Amino acid sequence: MKARLSTVPKRVLRASKKVLKAPKLVLDMPKDILEGSFEISLDLLNASIEIFEDPRKIAQVPRNLLSMPGRVFNNVVKKFFSLNIEFQDSNFLDQEAILISLINKCRRTVFGKRYDFKRIKTIADFQKSVPIFQYDDFAPWVHAMLKGEKNIAYPGKIDRFATSSGTTGTQAKYVPVTMEGLRKCHFKWGIQWLWFYIRNNPKSQLFKGKGLVIGWALSKNPYTGEKNIWFISAILQKNTPWLGRMVKEPQDDVAYIENREEKLTEIVHQTVDKNITSISGQPGWLLNVLYKVLEYTGKKNISEVRPNLEVFIRWWLPITLYKNQFEKLIPNPKMKYYQVYNASEWFFGVQDENFADDLLLLTNHGTFYEFIAREEYGLPHPTVVTLQDVQIGKEYVMLITNCSWLRRYVLGDVIVFTKLKPRKIKITGRTKYCIDMIGERMSLSYIEKAMLETCKKTGAIIAEYTVWPHVYAWWKDRRGAHERVIEFVKKPSVMKSFAELLDQELWIINPLYADERHKTKVLGAPIIHMAPAGTFYKRFKKKNKLGGQYKVPKVMNDRNVLDDLLPLLHE
Repeated sequence: MKARLSTVPKRVLRASKKVLKAPKLVLDMPKDILEGSFEISLDLLNASIEIFEDPRKIAQVPRNLLSMPGRVFNNVVKKFFSLNIEFQDSNFLDQEAILISLINKCRRTVFGKRYDFKRIKTIADFQKSVPIFQYDDFAPWVHAMLKGEKNIAYPGKIDRFATSSGTTGTQAKYVPVTMEGLRKCHFKWGIQWLWFYIRNNPKSQLFKGKGLVIGWALSKNPYTGEKNIWFISAILQKNTPWLGRMVKEPQDDVAYIENREEKLTEIVHQTVDKNITSISGQPGWLLNVLYKVLEYTGKKNISEVRPNLEVFIRWWLPITLYKNQFEKLIPNPKMKYYQVYNASEWFFGVQDENFADDLLLLTNHGTFYEFIAREEYGLPHPTVVTLQDVQIGKEYVMLITNCSWLRRYVLGDVIVFTKLKPRKIKITGRTKYCIDMIGERMSLSYIEKAMLETCKKTGAIIAEYTVWPHVYAWWKDRRGAHERVIEFVKKPSVMKSFAELLDQELWIINPLYADERHKTKVLGAPIIHMAPAGTFYKRFKKKNKLGGQYKVPKVMNDRNVLDDLLPLLHE
């Protein structure tokens, strides 16, 4: 064996001539990690580096890589990332280059002709020519793409669409997804996150097991009948190269089951005996999965079932409401919690340190960013700045122009910069209100409509109210509920009847609420506190916030307002 291994560097070096960036990897891998897996090493090295040049080339990696021992595979992948990935924060000139490249690519589209892309040479030209768009402004263009029309806002025909249930509004959105967008953003952020995680956790055993990822099923296109509309998580799973799909659970036959209860049961059955080292997804839904695992196994906590689980990657939503539940479910002091900033439209940021509470903004992933100060948002002619002019600590509404189809699109999130070199951000809110504890996506419009209908049926009149998610400290038969403080001008005769009717109205208005509340039964009945007259006024007065510009926060996702209001209920 020694004689054979002594020839490894020369043979591997000859193989690496096909991949010019590989010499260091080639020379280091045999002595450090290959441990005699010679044939496998040659197969890997012939294709490895090219994958990051073009993710589609991952299909060239021989399937016998999967036969290598888990310990060896874990070390191979970690070494691959540590030697070959260099990420730098792009500067302002990179952003300008991204924009001009997008403009040139799309100048012959219907959208490009409408807004005279051929005359756009600078950022200033772009801002003068193209207006700021909300989703509703884009809807006619999107529906043309849904119908299969070509060259609308991006060259050619769009073959896949992400669906959003209208988190900040009342209507579902359809988001065109291009292969260029998948390659430059959606796949790239995952690679970048893995690099950060391995850099921060060099002893990680992440690749010795599999990742549990929750996706959703496809649905029919309302115009063509094609099954080409998905949640973005399902699009990513469907288009991920086969090697990526082989190291995640559940497999496609379960991942795309439409019935939620059936899907949950099958996920547990398929994965309960697998070595799961990571979980990712929306916190509330993953809690459902974890609780189901305990019910199925009879174990006290998840660490007894998954002793090698080391990281939870959450999508967008803050974990504050759920952290206590996760820590009780997974009593492992080494457990890591990472956040990524994603939406149906794009991926924007990743947590790059183990215990950071801010995110690295992805400025080199095919997106041109603009920002409006929150206090100017909604004005007819707000001041719009680029990454060159943002300030630390100031809240901004973000506009994006990307390599799929979006042009000066108001994303709906409010962010604040915590650092400029590199650029790091925190998500501080939404331009519109929404509660989404476990997938119910309860927007302000739903809440207002349900409360109005309930008042009509009970004769009640509401002066002010606020609502927030209530998370139970420990799960028994409910995960949480929507909790309200309501100040009435005219009280309902029976508060219990008011609460029951409100629950029914929410069920009728929002099918997702009905699903969580009455089918899966993870939401409890609404909790209502009846406030004496003048309660909200007292709260504003104590906060020195009297005045017309200060409004009652109708929908909150933290307990700040609650902690202010509850003591006032008994004064």
